[in-house]
Amino acid sequence: MMSKLVLLLALPLAASGLVITKELNIAQACVAEDLGNRAKVQNKLAGICEDMCKEVGAYPKCAQCPDFVAPDSTPGVVTWDELLEHMDNLAAWGQDELKSWHKTASALQTVKQVITQSETACVAADMQHRAKFQNKLAGICEDMCKEVGAYPKCAQCPDFVEPDKTPGVMTWDELFEHMDNLVNWGQEELKAWHKTASALQTVKQASVNKQVETSCAAADAAHRAQFQNKLAGICEDMCKEVGAYPKCAQCPDFVEPDKTPGVMTWDELLEHMDNLVSWGQDELKVWRKTASALQTGKQEQSETTCSVEEIARRAQLQNKFAVI
Repeated sequence: MMSKLVLLLALPLAASGLVITKELNIAQACVAEDLGNRAKVQNKLAGICEDMCKEVGAYPKCAQCPDFVAPDSTPGVVTWDELLEHMDNLAAWGQDELKSWHKTASALQTVKQVITQSETACVAADMQHRAKFQNKLAGICEDMCKEVGAYPKCAQCPDFVEPDKTPGVMTWDELFEHMDNLVNWGQEELKAWHKTASALQTVKQASVNKQVETSCAAADAAHRAQFQNKLAGICEDMCKEVGAYPKCAQCPDFVEPDKTPGVMTWDELLEHMDNLVSWGQDELKVWRKTASALQTGKQEQSETTCSVEEIARRAQLQNKFAVI
């Protein structure tokens, strides 16, 4: 009797547990179905919202619609913002590619035995890809500058070289730059000649070394003289071309021509007289040396003759100065 009573009491409890489990399963199914229906309704409303925006003529200004993406405002035309965004995307893509190349290279390095060769190849490929990528960007920038009509004002482009503003005409700045380049070239050539001379000196004997040194110095001096004469001639020719001749004091070793050709000025006369005085003093010194030499070797008669001759020459010289 007791066992039957226990079974009678347990049956209602088991039935209630089954009922609760079934209700939970039904509730979960209802929630899932509810979410699916909600998603369908929201998608339906989103499509209707965009269609309604088109019907009322407000398209593409439909920011109130969920997940709305405005179309391109300038179809077929690349704007500066789009170009900059595209270049940023290219830079990001390039960085991602470089990362992938580095990962591939690292994976290959772990497998291969010759690690140094693979690293060198990867670095070379990386440099080539970087150079191609930078050249591509530089070419696109210059082409865009030409298309918008801003050429040659393209300073924002990397490694842009502005074309010659005066083609076929050499300006003063270009001439000075060319002369500086010539000076630098001359110095480098002189260094090369010195190196060649030093190399020859180490190989040849002492006597040959002296000859080579002398010839090199002579050749160096000749080249320097030619170079300086070339620069001096160019400077004087340029001075004549610009109409500043004879005011060319900035040219090296320039001698101003005679301002009064065929006419002797007072300054020139005084300078000529000073030169005559100096010449006369030198001549007197020579005569005195000759007379003293003759006095030691000859007799008194010869001494008297020399002194008479010297006195006569002195008298002639004084008379000449008196006339001048």
